[in-house]
Amino acid sequence: MTVARPTVLHTISAFDVFGPEKTVINECLALRDAGWESAIVNFWDAEETPIARKIASAGVRYCCIPSHGKLDRRAVAALRKLIGTRSGLVVHSHGYKADLYSLIAARQERRPVVTTVHGWTSENLKVRLYERVQAMAWRFFDRVICVSESYRKVARQRGVPEARLVRVPNGIKPAYASPIEERERESLRAALGIAPGDTVVAIIGRLGIEKGHGLFIEGARRILASGAKAVFLIIGEGAERARIEGLIEADGLGGRVKLLGHRDDVARLYKVIDILAICSVREGLPNVLLEAMLNAVPAVATAVGGIPEVVQSGVNGVLAAPGDDEGYVRALAGLVSDSGGRAALGHAARETIMRDYLFERRMERIMAIYEELGRAANQPNRGKAAA
Repeated sequence: MTVARPTVLHTISAFDVFGPEKTVINECLALRDAGWESAIVNFWDAEETPIARKIASAGVRYCCIPSHGKLDRRAVAALRKLIGTRSGLVVHSHGYKADLYSLIAARQERRPVVTTVHGWTSENLKVRLYERVQAMAWRFFDRVICVSESYRKVARQRGVPEARLVRVPNGIKPAYASPIEERERESLRAALGIAPGDTVVAIIGRLGIEKGHGLFIEGARRILASGAKAVFLIIGEGAERARIEGLIEADGLGGRVKLLGHRDDVARLYKVIDILAICSVREGLPNVLLEAMLNAVPAVATAVGGIPEVVQSGVNGVLAAPGDDEGYVRALAGLVSDSGGRAALGHAARETIMRDYLFERRMERIMAIYEELGRAANQPNRGKAAA
């Protein structure tokens, strides 16, 4: 007897779209293209949010469950009611709040539940406490998908059984590197205030303390003081914006370090970016790294999380040891002044992505997990999964 494909319900708690949320949306689109049913449930305290608009524009089914406080029992009850109305359902959660709510609801309804470990921010004591609770909860999921081997090791150390752990790295769609005409490229550079001959260095992502924007600005200050012709772009929004603006102003870098805020055209911006800077103190496997490499843009990155699993220093990018700020700035300065080196690294970076990190291959592995859990859920007397 053929078992029908399960419906996949992704659960998140997010205001806007960053790396993990982009992955969730793309997964729903890939499932739809493959003939599967899927939807996204967001635990948030407001219906009208940027993420709601972006999910709607992507054509993905979406539901917001109001959630207030650390553990909203009404939100858990609403999720339980939602998943209890559908047969053949797999719940896939992302993030500490979604993990906790989904685990409780799915276990009560005897539904398979999987989580993806995208990475931790650990930005303050409260978040670190939530992350500790999240890691305890991982032990009770049917599958724990880790985007990097580094987080797989973390999950194993926190007591997740090896049989439930799987490493599935992030992936990127080849279409994300769509071509652009030279006239359009020059027009985009002009609109951003980039002069001919300027090398463009960009840091892309949430303006959070874990992303290391202070190191990026310090590197920009030193490189510009050396006389290099370069422009430094900061792309993203977040809680650190005011502090970042203060650093730029204090160093008198307003004309050469540009805070662009949130952009919906990042895919086009890669066509004018020469170097991606990743200064993070913590990462999972950043999508921006894969996007840049697909566009033949080499990265200078701190060797944290899953980054060293993708970047071979001196082959398809450049790595600096975590905490070695001097080494990071030297590496960035060296690549700013070496156009030939950038081209060689960028070519190798694109080859790496095309060989090992395409989104379609990632989805094959994800769908296999869903199908396995769906078959198990349809077995008689499945009951609750083993804890």
